[in-house]
Amino acid sequence: MRSFFNPDNFLWRWFGKLADYVMLSCVWILCCIPMVTIGASCIALYDATAHCVRGNEGGTYKRFFRTFKRELGRGIVMTIFWAVLCWLLNAGYQVVSQLADTGNVWAVLSIVYFCTLFIPLGTACWAVALESRFTYSFGDLHRNAFIFTFAHLPHTFAMAALLVLAINVCINLFPLIMVIPGLLTYLQSFFAERVMKKYMPSET
Repeated sequence: MRSFFNPDNFLWRWFGKLADYVMLSCVWILCCIPMVTIGASCIALYDATAHCVRGNEGGTYKRFFRTFKRELGRGIVMTIFWAVLCWLLNAGYQVVSQLADTGNVWAVLSIVYFCTLFIPLGTACWAVALESRFTYSFGDLHRNAFIFTFAHLPHTFAMAALLVLAINVCINLFPLIMVIPGLLTYLQSFFAERVMKKYMPSET
């Protein structure tokens, strides 16, 4: 019985992680309400998750808001850039999908178009992770995120697939949005951190 109430017990550690996912998700949702702050919110969520939830550094929410404030300007620009890009990509997909009914060639092209969407999805995932770790200009950030997308394809595919799954879960089971953003970021960090660790300066 004593071991059951031990804070190091696996069950209590699991509940602690779940509480972190819920609280971070709620904070992320609140910070996303202005819409243009979505980019800064995602960077702050990743930073707090990687350092505090995974790294056990403490001060999870203090770190979230500190990173959010630091990245607000850059995050607004990123949000507008990705919003426009997503609108264009979706518009292109809608056109190709409608043309798919006119012939087999267009049907194949629509499938190819859909499959290649993992590239911008992966680039977005890498952009958020890299921005939380390194200092880049806006152009260099997205250039490196694009390079990482192809240089680490298995990790990119995993992060993009998790993102698509999370979006679909939230659409079909909306109440889970209270936990999915934190859980998604936690899972994605396993792939991103493994790669980025290679590029971090070694400690002396």
